Amino acid sequence: MKKRILILVESLKVGGGSERVGATLGTKLHDKDYEISYLTLMDENPKFKFKGDYYTLNEDDIYKGNNLKRGFNLLKYSYKIKTFCKDLNIDTIISVGEVANFHAVLSRWLFKNNVHIIISQHMSPEIFLDNKVKYQSIKFFYPRADETVCVSKDTERILNECYGIQNTQTIYNMMNLKENIKLSIEELPKKYKELFKGNYNFINVGRLTRQKGQWFLIRSFRKVVDQHENARLFILGDGTLKNELKELINKLNLNEKVFLLNIQENVFPFLKNSDCFIFSSLWEGLPIVLIEALSMNLPIISTDCKTGPREILCPELDLKKEINYRYYCKYGILNQPFNDKLLFKNLEEAPLDKSENMMSDIMIKIIEDPILRKKYSNGQKMSEKFDEEEIMKKWEKLLKK
Repeated sequence: MKKRILILVESLKVGGGSERVGATLGTKLHDKDYEISYLTLMDENPKFKFKGDYYTLNEDDIYKGNNLKRGFNLLKYSYKIKTFCKDLNIDTIISVGEVANFHAVLSRWLFKNNVHIIISQHMSPEIFLDNKVKYQSIKFFYPRADETVCVSKDTERILNECYGIQNTQTIYNMMNLKENIKLSIEELPKKYKELFKGNYNFINVGRLTRQKGQWFLIRSFRKVVDQHENARLFILGDGTLKNELKELINKLNLNEKVFLLNIQENVFPFLKNSDCFIFSSLWEGLPIVLIEALSMNLPIISTDCKTGPREILCPELDLKKEINYRYYCKYGILNQPFNDKLLFKNLEEAPLDKSENMMSDIMIKIIEDPILRKKYSNGQKMSEKFDEEEIMKKWEKLLKK
């Protein structure tokens, strides 16, 4: 009899890292003859491609209201999840992300949902240490799951050391290297071809949210353009800070240099036509987009945020080791982390700080130093570590326990 698995995730909307992980994992398990269903808390479009049956609670108010209202919603939706599992004869829930994790565990703890529960941590839990509600919620719910899968070793370490959670193991996010290369052969959409021609192109891919820190990147880019008129910055994504980022671009007179290109279903032609990938996140889990950039042999400049970039780009480094920035890793260059603050001011109102100046200087050096560019144009070999074939072996081993 086929094992029936429910992938529980907030949504499958294109643009989110954990959403993509849910769609990819479910699809690969479906290909290995598991019976897969997806249950999303919200129904958002466009969706990542997936194989399996799709269901949604279609609730747009899971984050609305005060703590009491959100607590009531958590109870209500957790009961619905238990009902779904019973109706579909689910054997195992794999939940993706903190909110889905809480719902999955509560469906068992309060409503006696008799299924195997594997939760997964996709974001650095260090960012919740000063948030009493989130901190206590993780400490309460996570030990009550059967397993907690962490997407990076540093994420697992933080859960072990700071939260006392021990039912953990690390399984990296996966990608299909052959498929990435195949997708990169497709042409750029016609309306973007001229933008990429004849310039030195930096690219960033990610939601336009606080977590991704793109305003620091845009501010830093003003200094780059002052020295290299042919430099261009392309940011692929959408999100709540889009209007603020547009206004910042205008304030800095970068309208002909920095371009917000919205969500792109196939990012690989954009990566293939770029010269350097630049990553500005304030925190992460294991950013798959860095691995995708490696698979295209792009030089990478990244903040040394918690968690993921150091683990991907600097396998030679101890995760706890203090380093001097800028740090030249084996597979990329680490920039000092940015401060966690929103800053949509021009350089006259707020001059570049140390980390922003450092980011500017590294971008300029990448443009000017062909030897450095060549050194960091060999990441494809490292990206093989995250290829789906090896990662799926670990998931299948876990599911057979």
